[in-house]
Amino acid sequence: MLPIFHQLIGGVLVISGAILTPTPIPFGLIMLTVGLALLAPYMPPVQALVRRIRRNWPNIDRSLRRHRDRFPPVIRTTIDKTHPDMAAAE
Repeated sequence: MLPIFHQLIGGVLVISGAILTPTPIPFGLIMLTVGLALLAPYMPPVQALVRRIRRNWPNIDRSLRRHRDRFPPVIRTTIDKTHPDMAAAE
């Protein structure tokens, strides 16, 4: 039941975030980021996207690894599954 809830909320956040991204206040980017983090444990294409983002922006990757233990379990799973060095496992 929980994975379905994560996927539903993640999908809503991604769609809403994509719509709100052009607004002056960056709430859309925050919603988009949280939505992708909720979807990544369950969807390999989203994992590949997050992995590519982490590979292209090492500061984001470093920050995610540094703060991993502060996140809820679903976000920790996303961080683990989208490590940039795991690209060969796809």
